Amino acid sequence: MTSFESVAASWWQAAGSPSCSIAVLRHGSPLYIAGFGDGAAETIYQTASLGKHFTAALALLLARSGDGPSLDAPIISFLPELQEIWKSLTLRHLLSHTGGVPDSGYHSLNLERDYSDSEIVEAIAGSEPDFPLGAAWKYSNAGYVLAGIAIGRAMGAFYGDLLRERIFEPLGMNTASANTSQAPIGLVRSDDGNWVRAAYVSPTLNRVADGGLSMSVLDFVKWESALSSAWGVAVDSMFDETTLVDGERCGYGLGWVLTRSNDGRIAEHDGSWQGFSTAMVRHIEQGTSAVVLANRDGCDATALARALVQPS
Repeated sequence: MTSFESVAASWWQAAGSPSCSIAVLRHGSPLYIAGFGDGAAETIYQTASLGKHFTAALALLLARSGDGPSLDAPIISFLPELQEIWKSLTLRHLLSHTGGVPDSGYHSLNLERDYSDSEIVEAIAGSEPDFPLGAAWKYSNAGYVLAGIAIGRAMGAFYGDLLRERIFEPLGMNTASANTSQAPIGLVRSDDGNWVRAAYVSPTLNRVADGGLSMSVLDFVKWESALSSAWGVAVDSMFDETTLVDGERCGYGLGWVLTRSNDGRIAEHDGSWQGFSTAMVRHIEQGTSAVVLANRDGCDATALARALVQPS
C-alpha cells in the first residue's frame, strides 16, 4: 500500500466510507488517482463551492483577451436591477468577497422553484451592503452568483457555456459542465440518522456561478495540469492575495483561500452542497496538489487533501 493510499484509506474509514475520488499531482503530473466506495476516477460529482475558482478564471481570461468586462469596471451597466448604492461594485469585489454583498436575499429564495436572472439579482441586491466596498472580507455565495450573471450579460451568453468554450473544451475537460437537471445528487443525514439523497434543487438555482458545476476528478487533473503549465499564466492572478482599502490583506485571492507555511504559499478551497463534500489544495512553490470529491455531506474533504500534499 502506498503512502497516499494509506492516508486516503484511513480518512475514508473515519469519514464513514463515502464514495469518493482522489487525485494527487506534482508539477501537473498525476502521482495518485483512486476511487473509494462506489467512486472511480470517471465518477462525476458536483463541485459545490470548489467551482468558484472556475468563475474567477473565466473572468480573468475574458478580461485578458479584451472580449469581456474589466474586473475593475462597475458592473451596474450589466445589472441595472442593482440599486444606486451598488453603483461602484466590480467583478473584483465579487470574486474576492470584498463587495459586502449579503447572502440573506439569495438564501431567501425557494430552492425548489426556478427563477429568472432578474429575479435572482433583485433578491440579492435588495439588501444594504454588509460593509463599504473593499473595506472588509466576508464570504458571499450571492456575490459569485451576481458575477456569473454579469459576465453572461456582458458576453450575451450563459456563463456555463462560456466556461465550456473558454476552459473546459480547450483543456479537454470532457465531463465538466454547469449543472443540469441530470446532475448527480449526493447524500445527507436524515433525522433518523440514515444517509438519504439530498433534497431537490431547481435547475436555475443549481447552475449558478457560486459553484454550480459537475465534473470528474480526471477533469480536475487536466485543470491542475493546465494551471501548472504556461497556460496557467493567464489566470495566475487568482493566487494574488487581495488587499483591502486600509492596506491589510484578507487571506483570499480570486476563488482561492490563501495561506503560507514554511514551505511557501498554499491555495485551497472547499465546497459542500446537495450532499457533496469537495476540496482542492495547492502548495504553489512545492508544486504538489490534491483534489478530493466525495458524495456525502460533512466529510471534511479538506482534511484529506491537506494530508495528501504534506511534504514527504
